[in-house]
Amino acid sequence: MLFEGIGWRVILFIMGVAASTFLTNTVLRKIFGVERKPFFSKNEVYEDQKKWDRILKGISVVAAISVPMLLFEYGAASLYVLLISVVIGAVQLVVQAAFQKKHAENPYEYMYTLLESLTTTVILIAFGISLFPEFLEYVYNL
Repeated sequence: MLFEGIGWRVILFIMGVAASTFLTNTVLRKIFGVERKPFFSKNEVYEDQKKWDRILKGISVVAAISVPMLLFEYGAASLYVLLISVVIGAVQLVVQAAFQKKHAENPYEYMYTLLESLTTTVILIAFGISLFPEFLEYVYNL
């Protein structure tokens, strides 16, 4: 059955992450006075940001295709794929925050963007480690 073993943990992970992220983002929006954006809105607002975003998305696609092929050829190392994804995502986030700081009407919008990403990452890691400790054993071969 789905709800035996790992099923409950997956459901708890999804519900816990969603609820915690929603509550945290609501509090951060109230603190910084940032309006909630539509869920499927585009992040790029400025022409220069669109250019940089296209460049970074192109690099992301190349990395997403080439890194797994290289790792398949030279050995399994899922931690490297994760690390490269985190670095590319962090660069995209910093570019977005820099454009928000320079052009946004609300001077604290870039702070909200950075803290939203940081808190979401912490929430994902906390729920992931607490509900799936065997994943660490698999990644680090403990």
